[in-house]
Amino acid sequence: MSQVGKPTKVIAFVEPGQVQQQIKTALGSDQGFELAAELHSMENAVQGVYAAAPDIVLVDDRLAGRSSLDLVDELTLKFPDTPLVALLDNENSEHAQQYLLAGFRSFLIKPFTQVNLLSALRRIQELEARRRAAQPGSDGRALDRSSPLQVLTVYSPRGGVGCSTIAINLAVALHELLELRVLLMEGKMTFGHLGLMLNSRPQNTIADLIPHVGALDDGLLEEVVSEHASGIHVLLSSPDLSVGQGIRPNDLYSVVQALSRAFDMVVIDTASHLDDNTVTLMDAADRVLLIATPDLAALHDASRFIQLSRSLDFPRNKILAVLNRAGIKGGIKTREIEAALHQSFFAMVAEGDARVIRSLNRGVPLLYGASRSAVSKDIRALAGQLSALRQQMNAQRAPGGASPARLNPNGNERAHSRRHAVALKMVDR
Repeated sequence: MSQVGKPTKVIAFVEPGQVQQQIKTALGSDQGFELAAELHSMENAVQGVYAAAPDIVLVDDRLAGRSSLDLVDELTLKFPDTPLVALLDNENSEHAQQYLLAGFRSFLIKPFTQVNLLSALRRIQELEARRRAAQPGSDGRALDRSSPLQVLTVYSPRGGVGCSTIAINLAVALHELLELRVLLMEGKMTFGHLGLMLNSRPQNTIADLIPHVGALDDGLLEEVVSEHASGIHVLLSSPDLSVGQGIRPNDLYSVVQALSRAFDMVVIDTASHLDDNTVTLMDAADRVLLIATPDLAALHDASRFIQLSRSLDFPRNKILAVLNRAGIKGGIKTREIEAALHQSFFAMVAEGDARVIRSLNRGVPLLYGASRSAVSKDIRALAGQLSALRQQMNAQRAPGGASPARLNPNGNERAHSRRHAVALKMVDR
């Protein structure tokens, strides 16, 4: 990226025309950016990028009548640390996921305004600054983010693989096991379902925090979050789609930072589509639980995301792969999946039965609705593994290698004895 005081250098792969003129005018009007080069075709693209040494690369989705996806793999391979931004026609907007999974940082839908372009580029600058700060040996608070395992983001690039179910029940399991204040946050700014799945209808949502991102004290957070009957705290997204679409990555990052100061652990259930907000929630997390299922489509998407995570400068140990619906009939064998991903699974969760759907429909976490099911046992085991990892990280940080605080040995027994009462309370709500 550019040095302090120098403009951010941008090059654009774009054909002559209206989009080219918009880019030139927008970058020429802002002293923080410099249009270093314009390239009109994919010929000698790598040499052109090397010569310009840009901080950001803009790539139109059509160049000389061809899809620029042909250029994607070459650019992301040769320039893994350079942010790439796709410029997509509205009718090709469904290709956004392809570009993001291939390693692009963001995308813009044409036609866009000069304000839209500059705003997107500034977000890229801010995200890159946070990533650089999070790298080993950097200064500031981000170095301390490898610190106690506190913020977990649950994600899958493929919808319908069970992220929300795992996020809900993992939050409950961590609360029971560690006896800490655990917050479950809805990271889907639109079309979130945690409220339905928890039979919870709080008056306040994350939208009530956004106007106060500059002064998020513990008192305000306590007023906005709601306490669930299971003992966890919950922060839902707004049911108003227009409000959810207006939440910006920087504000979202500030909210997560404030929540991590107010709660012992934060579990975030994210959307499957990759956008600035989703990447921001991953940036803010200490670990990302990548959920996959034993089918070819989910395996393909998980593999592409792991490749993308490396271009985002995520440390290798930040991504913890979790296999959901393990053992399902006809599924790909676990060892074959791990070989394809080049990564072992941190944990596996069994295939559920009718009790999983019944639990969802009743708005009761599976750990209460079917506490003895194989799925519940596996999620508790996942919580135990994360607890062990948390203790290990705490021990490494403690002065003189002091031992971290021990878990309450009676916690599991007390949690087990109250499950039936809590489940009845939730069903009656």
